[in-house]
Amino acid sequence: MISDINLNLYRIFYICSKSKSFVEASSRLCISQPAISKQIKKLEELLDTKLFYRNSNGLVLTNDGKELLKYIDKSYNYLLAGEKVIKDNKNMDKGLIIIGAPAHIASFYLLKFIEEYRDDHPNVLFRIINGSTSELIKNLEEHKIDFIIDSSPITIVNNEMKCEPLTSFETCLITSAQNKNYEFASHKYIMPYERSSIRKNLEKELEKYNIKLNVILEVETTDLIISSVKKGIGSGYVVKKAVEKELKNGDLSELRTQYNLPRLELNLLYFDDYLSNLARFFIKNYIKK
Repeated sequence: MISDINLNLYRIFYICSKSKSFVEASSRLCISQPAISKQIKKLEELLDTKLFYRNSNGLVLTNDGKELLKYIDKSYNYLLAGEKVIKDNKNMDKGLIIIGAPAHIASFYLLKFIEEYRDDHPNVLFRIINGSTSELIKNLEEHKIDFIIDSSPITIVNNEMKCEPLTSFETCLITSAQNKNYEFASHKYIMPYERSSIRKNLEKELEKYNIKLNVILEVETTDLIISSVKKGIGSGYVVKKAVEKELKNGDLSELRTQYNLPRLELNLLYFDDYLSNLARFFIKNYIKK
């Protein structure tokens, strides 16, 4: 029964599972190593199992220890999320906002809002977590991030997760100003990673016409695509808004096609019950303003 177990035992177990040894756990918990060993032994007796092995590499979880950690890990993140919500509710000028977003979306879309917010609230810390859509959704479900900004299509399997459309952007194919080859299908391309929605949507559209682009380089951010195209390494595919200045100044050229390139549709994903007032304020007054 959980009533028979002090919840602090689970905290000690969690910190030990994230440490290489009881010595390291002792430093993180600010209690003595013998005390930690005693508490872990007590938890093992109450659960009637062994949770750790000790070997030359330090602490190693047993199979039962690994199974317990899966549940403790989620519970611990729920507690941290609740603590963060309560703390953030009291102060709009100080705190932490953790956002999940693919790198290319963060660079051309999200950073401007963060810059505006920090101009008004310089003591608020932002953290951006990159990853694939599935990775970001997993982090959101485990309450490791406050919200996600990602592009369509997005498959939602959790009914409590909110998914709201934010905005959409025109996309375009670009090449260096010196490149006079206007047949886009014959170019070599620098593209976002294959896992990214923006690339998947383009390739799906071009498949209708049996067109497959020759991709020679994959990069994570729009900025890297732009700089690579400027160097003449190849042509690229980006959100048009991100290269408006370069196209206007003649630093880059747009490759025109007879086909309709897909728009980038951005969405906001979050859990309403776990969205801190600080993150909610940022969304309402900056992203959605």
